[in-house]
Amino acid sequence: MDKFIAHILVVDDDDGIRSLVKRYLNDNNFLVTTADSAENASEKIKSVKFYLIFLDIMMPGKNGLEFIQDHKKKNGHTCYSFNS
Repeated sequence: MDKFIAHILVVDDDDGIRSLVKRYLNDNNFLVTTADSAENASEKIKSVKFYLIFLDIMMPGKNGLEFIQDHKKKNGHTCYSFNS
């Protein structure tokens, strides 16, 4: 069984970027879950605690900054990183 460094959520509406970031992180022993929107990510964080959420700032619908505003209080120990 692999030992992962941390569980990371990658949120980006661009399939190519999501796939590239996931592959890179997997290759470096991170467990990765992906979401194609802030709304989809909101559903995922209800059942999984992530160490890091890697967010696209410019997404259709709710953007990355709006996602943070909605979830920062609920997930106070989660780190966030932005991609634009």
